[in-house]
Amino acid sequence: MNIGRLIYREVAKGERRKANFRRLQKEAASRPESKLVKTPLGGYWMSPIEAKLYKAMLEDGLDPWPQYCVQGYFIDFAFPDVRVAVEADGAEYHGGERKQRDRQRDWILRRAGWTVKRFYGTTIHRKAGNCAFVVKKEVKARRDWAVAQAREKERRKWARREAMLRPFRRIKQFFRRNKRKESDI
Repeated sequence: MNIGRLIYREVAKGERRKANFRRLQKEAASRPESKLVKTPLGGYWMSPIEAKLYKAMLEDGLDPWPQYCVQGYFIDFAFPDVRVAVEADGAEYHGGERKQRDRQRDWILRRAGWTVKRFYGTTIHRKAGNCAFVVKKEVKARRDWAVAQAREKERRKWARREAMLRPFRRIKQFFRRNKRKESDI
């Protein structure tokens, strides 16, 4: 395939993603109950339950990335380093068609290696801190797992290196022994 065509496709995909993001933010801004929440990445329009969950996660020491795009889907909050997605589901999203789309979306995200955590709006309103605790526990577990995997990879690398050097070390020891025997004579 032509490299120019690949670049064009990636640029077009990025433009579509930006257009979808702007459309979603415009829709969110038009809802009367939405709030503009300041984040380190800029201002994002959020529903009241999203804002409450975001605040609880910040208070719990987490740094979620709001409205993160994965495979064409925008996740309410994401932790891209460990691939954890957090969704806040309001009452209007419990209908049959919406539920089916959410299942499909979760399936696609899981196939891409993401863990999806969903919280209902009533749960967030009543116990936002508990929801943030569950997310923190999942993120910490995934980060600990990633550290363990990196350590294991490094250990295997050094084991392979040692295995490759072992015959050369034996040859070196053999010549040292012979050199000592010759000097003793």
